[in-house]
Amino acid sequence: MTLDRCITCGDEGVPMRVVRVDAARGLALCEDGEGARASVEVGLLAQVAPGDTVLVHAGCALGRLEAA
Repeated sequence: MTLDRCITCGDEGVPMRVVRVDAARGLALCEDGEGARASVEVGLLAQVAPGDTVLVHAGCALGRLEAA
């Protein structure tokens, strides 16, 4: 069985591009495919840099996505 949504809240993970990183606070400014920007918690990932694409769920980056 494959789940495409979070079993807790029903939200989907959203790919977002990192625009700017505030490593001291563990946050990054990220942008989705439509240009909407949001502050995202990136503390679960080893290193995040501008230009990286991360999978975001509930305001938290869960993993880095590889370029196709």
